[in-house]
Amino acid sequence: MASLKVTAAVIVAFLVLTFWGVLAQANAEAAGFSASVAVDRFFDSFFIWALGVVPLPAFKSIAVVASLHLIASMAFRLPRGFKNVSLWLMHVALLTLLVGGVVGSAMKQEYNGFSSSTTQKVKFFAANDSLGAEPVNLDESVLLEGWPYYAHFRGDLPMSKDKVISMYKVYYDPFHFVPYVFMVLFLLGAAFHYVVKVRLSRKSTSRKGAKIVSVLALAMLALPMDARADEIPDDALIWFSVDGKAPVIADGVVRPFDSFARGILDDLSGRVTYKCREKDFCDGKESAVNIVGWIKDLPEKARNLALFKVLRSDVLQALRLPEDRRYVSYAELTQSRSLLELYASRDDEHPATLEMRRLYSNVLQYEAVKNKTAFTVVEESSSASVNAKRLATEVFYHKANFALIAFVLAFIACLLASLNMVFKSRKLDVAANGACIATAGVLVVLFALRTYVAARAPLSSLYEIVLLVAMLLMAFEAGAFVFCKKRTFTLMVPVTFMAAVLLFFAKFVLEPGDTFRPIPAVLNSSVFLTVHVFTIALGFAAMILSGVVAHVALFRASIASAVSSEKDLAASPLDSLLYGTLVFGAVFTVIGTLLGGVWADYAWGRFWGFDPKECGALFVILWAMLLLHLRSGRLVNARTFALFNCFNVIVTFLCWFGVNLLGVGLHSYGFQNGTAMWLGVFEIADVLFIVLIERFVKLRLK
Repeated sequence: MASLKVTAAVIVAFLVLTFWGVLAQANAEAAGFSASVAVDRFFDSFFIWALGVVPLPAFKSIAVVASLHLIASMAFRLPRGFKNVSLWLMHVALLTLLVGGVVGSAMKQEYNGFSSSTTQKVKFFAANDSLGAEPVNLDESVLLEGWPYYAHFRGDLPMSKDKVISMYKVYYDPFHFVPYVFMVLFLLGAAFHYVVKVRLSRKSTSRKGAKIVSVLALAMLALPMDARADEIPDDALIWFSVDGKAPVIADGVVRPFDSFARGILDDLSGRVTYKCREKDFCDGKESAVNIVGWIKDLPEKARNLALFKVLRSDVLQALRLPEDRRYVSYAELTQSRSLLELYASRDDEHPATLEMRRLYSNVLQYEAVKNKTAFTVVEESSSASVNAKRLATEVFYHKANFALIAFVLAFIACLLASLNMVFKSRKLDVAANGACIATAGVLVVLFALRTYVAARAPLSSLYEIVLLVAMLLMAFEAGAFVFCKKRTFTLMVPVTFMAAVLLFFAKFVLEPGDTFRPIPAVLNSSVFLTVHVFTIALGFAAMILSGVVAHVALFRASIASAVSSEKDLAASPLDSLLYGTLVFGAVFTVIGTLLGGVWADYAWGRFWGFDPKECGALFVILWAMLLLHLRSGRLVNARTFALFNCFNVIVTFLCWFGVNLLGVGLHSYGFQNGTAMWLGVFEIADVLFIVLIERFVKLRLK
């Protein structure tokens, strides 16, 4: 029972169930049900009844088995002694989480509370009583009592001019403290392990690691801890002849007109510039500022510009427009406006209907600009109350195009590193690493400017987080060049290639026209936004890096003999680097996930709810734990360990980007279109590459 093989089997069961449960949540919402139906079935029960008659173990059953296995492991397998206190702390933490979670879920109750502005009395209903048929006998004092009741205000809902409904979510949860106990014990165990088993055994290496962690902590603390919008002047008026730096008010936020115009044109056409056609009244390429200005000031001429991008030919056909066109003008859409409005009002989720809704929304947005209601320009006399330097910096950021510069430099670094693998030239090596350092420097400037403009940590979107991970990868390679005397030259090619891929993805797939749009209200919590996102980005970056190292390690094994491959790989610095990056990634992903749980408790009233995005982070953690247990129990050899780690990149990308594609759950605000195709291409290419390397290994071993 205390075997590491059982541990691996339990982790695999958790992995399968987590993946299955996420897909079930997406299917439930697609079928018109709540995702909570799938959560109850997979994560809050002991059995899943497949086909209605076959019982399969659900999350609680596996948690019970895992708890019994942990008890047996601590009784018969875990080593004693002071140096092993860290292992005991982490195992006790995990046992507390599993047992507390199973017992707590059986006792936990959820209630919805409603109070009217007319009565002021709060009425409570069970969470599954969606019709509010049977009020629950709870007193209003539970909103203030605290343990074991936890109340969370969900906002006000205006019902009429004189009536507003205040909504509450109330939890009866005597075991609410369990995740926090787990967090404290686990972090104590990790800290103790670092001090006793790492720092004391490898002083020089640990000192470098401590310095790196200290620098990262200082960088995180240096980020602004207030997320806010610029103050809106009281005497703002509409005026004309708007230039790019002019401050405007759109959606209640002060922005430079350049950013607002880029966002409008990107919504309409998917671009931030317009290429004039022969029959247009303009020539060459025109900026978003000019196009949006023409829509406002020259509506009769602008109406013939082909600004609206249509993504489906059947939509063009339904609107009686030429099917070979990708871009149409407002004048052409006006002729079919009644049809467009009719199709957009249909109550279905057909792709053509969704495209009609998007197109109709863009038409309304265009008309708001034309009618001069989309934004308000701040009068010159009021501009003193607006931070003019910040607005000017925002315009400069868009014109400088730092993301594109970083991508070009990363691509050059990858190309030079590849040439250096052939020619073994010191000059090529220095040039390649110079490009790496330049890329990291450009990204540092990018984040510094975004921090200054937004007055918050620039970690609120997928676009920003991808840029951050790319910067961390390039900083790793730059640091290896500067500080490591015996660095692995072959590692530079995949690291720079991965950074270039991420930068390409950020620039050409994720980058919105207006890169400084106001963040969603749910993200407007500066401390949590900084520490949670930055920490989990570190974890994901290290997991990606460990996957990159694994590709190199497996490739090296493929060109060695059958005997020397295992010995050389197991004892090589590359294997140590692979293990170290995996541990670093696992630890910081765990810490980042825990901090995310604290944020969720603060914002939503619960620490964990098996939301798809939460399950994605859990899947990465479980995958890392499986690999670490396989290695520590010597259940796989060094080459197989490297092979499994090759999938770290695929797993991390699927759980990072892939979950967003589902558009399900409380984290759906992080969803961005256009990622499915690119993600699929990358995942398939990486799988084929791993298969190719592994096939080469088998041929060599024969």
